[in-house]
Amino acid sequence: MGVDFVRFKATDNVELQGWLNNESGNTAVVHIHGMSGNGYENYFLDDLRQMYAKQSVSLFTIDTRGRGIISDFRQGEGWKHAGSCFELFDESIHDIQGAIDYLKSLGKTSFILQGHSLGCTKVVNYVITQNPTDVEKVILLAPTDMTGWANTEPKHQDYLLKAKQLIAAGKGEELVDAQCWLDKTPISAQTYPTICEKGSSADIYGIREGDTLLSKVELPMLIPYGSADIGITQIDGSIDKWIERVNKIKNNNTQISVIEGAAHGYSGFEGQLAEIIERFMEQK
Repeated sequence: MGVDFVRFKATDNVELQGWLNNESGNTAVVHIHGMSGNGYENYFLDDLRQMYAKQSVSLFTIDTRGRGIISDFRQGEGWKHAGSCFELFDESIHDIQGAIDYLKSLGKTSFILQGHSLGCTKVVNYVITQNPTDVEKVILLAPTDMTGWANTEPKHQDYLLKAKQLIAAGKGEELVDAQCWLDKTPISAQTYPTICEKGSSADIYGIREGDTLLSKVELPMLIPYGSADIGITQIDGSIDKWIERVNKIKNNNTQISVIEGAAHGYSGFEGQLAEIIERFMEQK
């Protein structure tokens, strides 16, 4: 099994990179990393790549424009200033579609979208806004409640107000703070509301018009959670309370699996995660 380094373009001409094992089958998985992440750092990707290859399914793990904290990407004759500090959430649609279009150029016809952490939120947004006919399944690995996470920050409302004031003044790239939330990363004014404001595209768990964005995904969907995931324990306190909340908003096409003891990145539980996903893949 070989893995190729790939250059491709998002649909707004931003140049991105990824890692592809091109298997013989017509199906490919597109993996979208989490906040400040990339397409290669999570060890569970090694196990998943091998598992998918056994099924002749390709895995394309990409660096989105949200790679790292501050990153620049070529865009035509200029540059796109991004990374998690500056990216605009809704622009993630361009990254996902660009990855799918590249795989189509290789002859792939069927796709599975897989996200981790904030990448899950991007996948949900893509599916419900683009209504793709060539995506067969969705896999969400530790999807974080971004609004709930933001609300654990005592200064959240102050940051949100400051962000809107800076945006109104045409200063969207100024920071709301250099150390936001538990991970202490800088976040710009233009980014902050797009990933943490109630009712935003990233608020997939929030009830709106009697529904949630998560429940609007009608495709077969798998959500594996780790019981020690800080994105759960910090917000709801325990996996049991989290599952109780999610069961009320998920639809009948969504399966939830709990990996006892696993943290947000599934470290030490990669094999168990691969087995859960393999069973999901085998379902018709």
